[in-house]
Amino acid sequence: KFNHIGVNEMNLRIGYLIIGVFLLFESIYLFMSGNLNFSMLILIFSGAVVNLSLFYLQPQFYQKDERIRIIREKSVFYSYFSLLFYLFVLLLLLYFNIISLTAISTVILIAGLTIITVFLSMVILSFVF
Repeated sequence: KFNHIGVNEMNLRIGYLIIGVFLLFESIYLFMSGNLNFSMLILIFSGAVVNLSLFYLQPQFYQKDERIRIIREKSVFYSYFSLLFYLFVLLLLLYFNIISLTAISTVILIAGLTIITVFLSMVILSFVF
């Protein structure tokens, strides 16, 4: 499943892991401390998901084969429909005043959910294919 990993690629993976774990602990700390700026929390957590996903996927991305192309295509395909679902649910929640968000918080929430969905779907699809 994995090809030979060179020194530069291993250093890149270690960097992804360190940054991902740091951002994950930072988002957990912000959530537990009560200093909950929701927009900042979702951005930091999505950064953690991106880095931890790239830590796992990085050796596979260097292979330019059909499997990686299919994983990328299907990930974007599933993320598109997930984004439509997120927008529909958010529209309903905002329309019926179940939640109240500012415009910038809404955009950050949608962006964070989209980023998380794309990278987690790539990880899940890498197990499937």
